[in-house]
Amino acid sequence: MGPEKRLRVQQAKREARSNRAAAVVHWNELLDASGQPREIYEPLFRRFASATRGELKRIDEQLEATMREMGVTFDIPRDSPWGRRPWFCDLLPQVFTAGEWRVLAGGMAQRLHAYECFLRDVYGEQRILRQGIVPLQPVLGSPYFQRAARALKPPGGRYLHLSGMAVGRAPDGRMVVKHHYFSHASGMSYMIQNRRAMARVLPQAFLDYSIHSVTEATTDILEVLRGYARDAEPTIVLLSPGQGSAAYSEHSFLARRMGIPLVQGGDLIVLNDHVYLKTVSGLERIEVIYSRVSDTWLDPLVFRRDSLLGVPGIVQCIRQGTVAVVNAVGSQLMDDRAMLPFAPALIRYYLGETPLLDDLDTYWLGDLDQREVVLNDLPRFIVRPIYGERILTPDESEPFDERRQRAMLREILENPAGFVAQPRGSSALTLCYESGRPRTRHQDHILFALHRDDGDCAVFPGALTRVAEEGSFFTASELGGGSKDTWVEIAPGTAADAGPRPARDVHPPSRHVTSRVAEAFYWTGRYLDRARNLAAMIAVIESLETEELNSTERTLYRPIWNRMLPPLEGGRARGESISSVGGRYRLTFDPAGSGSVWSSIERAANNAESILECLSNEAGGTLSRMRSLFAAPRRHARLSDAKRAALTRRTCEQITELVAQFFGMAQTTMIADGGWRFCEIGERVERAAITANALATMTRSLLRTAGPAGEHAREIQLSAFLRLLNCRDAYRRVYQMRIEPGPVFQMLWQNPMVPRSVNRCLTHCRDLLARSQSEAAPGLQRTLAGIEALRDEVLQTDWDQLAEREIESGAPGSANAAELAGRVNDLLDHTLAIHHLIADGFLNHQIHMRAADQPLLTGFSHAV
Repeated sequence: MGPEKRLRVQQAKREARSNRAAAVVHWNELLDASGQPREIYEPLFRRFASATRGELKRIDEQLEATMREMGVTFDIPRDSPWGRRPWFCDLLPQVFTAGEWRVLAGGMAQRLHAYECFLRDVYGEQRILRQGIVPLQPVLGSPYFQRAARALKPPGGRYLHLSGMAVGRAPDGRMVVKHHYFSHASGMSYMIQNRRAMARVLPQAFLDYSIHSVTEATTDILEVLRGYARDAEPTIVLLSPGQGSAAYSEHSFLARRMGIPLVQGGDLIVLNDHVYLKTVSGLERIEVIYSRVSDTWLDPLVFRRDSLLGVPGIVQCIRQGTVAVVNAVGSQLMDDRAMLPFAPALIRYYLGETPLLDDLDTYWLGDLDQREVVLNDLPRFIVRPIYGERILTPDESEPFDERRQRAMLREILENPAGFVAQPRGSSALTLCYESGRPRTRHQDHILFALHRDDGDCAVFPGALTRVAEEGSFFTASELGGGSKDTWVEIAPGTAADAGPRPARDVHPPSRHVTSRVAEAFYWTGRYLDRARNLAAMIAVIESLETEELNSTERTLYRPIWNRMLPPLEGGRARGESISSVGGRYRLTFDPAGSGSVWSSIERAANNAESILECLSNEAGGTLSRMRSLFAAPRRHARLSDAKRAALTRRTCEQITELVAQFFGMAQTTMIADGGWRFCEIGERVERAAITANALATMTRSLLRTAGPAGEHAREIQLSAFLRLLNCRDAYRRVYQMRIEPGPVFQMLWQNPMVPRSVNRCLTHCRDLLARSQSEAAPGLQRTLAGIEALRDEVLQTDWDQLAEREIESGAPGSANAAELAGRVNDLLDHTLAIHHLIADGFLNHQIHMRAADQPLLTGFSHAV
């Protein structure tokens, strides 16, 4: 059965199952009235008909894997390792003819011009309101009308710069406007990502068509953003709500493609009516902000006081003209669905033209007459809030009985001005492939446009075609919808996309590492090394427990284990120690224990997840595999001790290998910029701290066996100690002698080659900081000086002399042992203090400014 026949059969079944009072007719995007493929789709139908179901399934799986590899996600609950599933893109693209696109592009440009004039008017003289062309209530009463915007000058004198618009098909095939996304062009990155993925997976399909490219979209946007800055080399940022946003993947992609930092509200600060970016090199002045944060949350001093997403004082900076925010504050009013019905009046009033695109009939329920029309025939309409993608109306597969209608009516009447209604039938039917089989779905489209400096409105020759899940008419991505790649045919005889584009004078800005990104990397490195260290220790103990240890060795080994491994939170069962199977099992799998392997991996993953835009897919995949080791229910009361021991050992060995794989993979797949280097710095700081703490613990044990009589006991203890730190083989290679206290101290404190040596860790930290930071970085010199002072203290200590005098020749509990213990404890404190130097200098958003830039309130000059 061919795809067109399957589509006709499925459509017949759909209509047979419909139990609506009045039949809803949908335009068929692919087939004409006779059931034959439309002319524009014939090459695609022939190509897909020649493929077997197995081949289509393989290509579909390859497309999904490509999306996963590219890290494209949207609004997926974080209930699985690494949190989000890949974005869905169908194999069969949407194709617009040149004639269809000409009407769509012209209609969108016309609307943007009209609504731009409206915004200038409504935040200015308000002539259209005074003349009664548009009623006052839906405009001035809208929650998105920002009175503060009346005193603000928009960038370039324009409110709308980068905009989107949702269109659908009326039952007769006409394109109608469903919704405006004029203030936030959400979905643009998915348009580009779909094209990239399709070009990888199905390149031969492109041979049958001549279509426009969308690859230059981000370059065009960057060029416009740079035009709003005064500086020739401005700092531009993309302001995002953060990883909690459904479209965080999109924000990350756009920032990467434009070469600008992706920031959150906490990364910015206002001083002296200027906006600054907190970086590890100090404050960097910001001139242009591409904001993806709603106006309501942009500035807690002007709008919502409980906002943690915005930047306090940024509206004052806009008022003073020191920063440009795109799109302008106040533009979100155009996304209010209650404004959609006024489009024809606005076009005629401001432009004196006839609308090129019709609107989908939209009823604002704040109007009594319109509300009555809708409530009298509620099943015929889709009811939704004036902003956002939530829908009150049940889906096709859900019952719409009297109880559901009463609940819906009650919610509407609580705040009727907050809802609009649109008739069903504005989405066309299309075909999607699932496991190699064609399925009927609903679809609509979001178009995107950019206002250039010269006033021209350029509609990008592509779109985000949204498709609903099977059995649903909800196309919004927030409601589970997917997408299609969208092709726009080049008109015959036109010169579009012919030849190379003229070179632009666009230079990628320097890469700034924000303190937030550096801190997330730093703690990712620390927690991963902490997990690796603990997992390696537990694996060693499980291995030793299987060996034939004599009673003396067991007596001396186990106290070392208990002193070096962290205690379990919440106490231990009576008589249970970390030397027991149950204790090690809980130390590995206890999710509540702050010192367990699981909790360390989870904290590392949470930090890494907050900076997904900076992490390579390969490194992220390795971290995902670590989390998956703890995803299955591991804690089972009926597990025998033997099974617990085997599971603990196997998991700890895997964690040890995967952490090493993470760092190795990251070094070969990620840009070695200042951000990633803080992950390596965190790893070295954690390793130095663990080594210094272990040496302090071991020193106390050795002093208890001081003197010639304890020589054998000390050798056994030191052997266990080095095995736990995975350094026994290194000791033998360096010293080629039996284990003695002096050489052990010397190797772990001073040796420049041993990986766990404190000196080596500090040297690496010094070198990484020096390479990644400019000499002008405010915290650099102080941090380097602190590291060098500690290295000098470590290297100047004569460990052989101290160990020989106070351990080998001393007596247990002797007062002369105070010097060795005091020196080790001092060095431990100084090693731990390196963290505070790094944190204060680079991570805690410390503000260091030139004297000429000091704020008027000097109390704020060194605090956030």
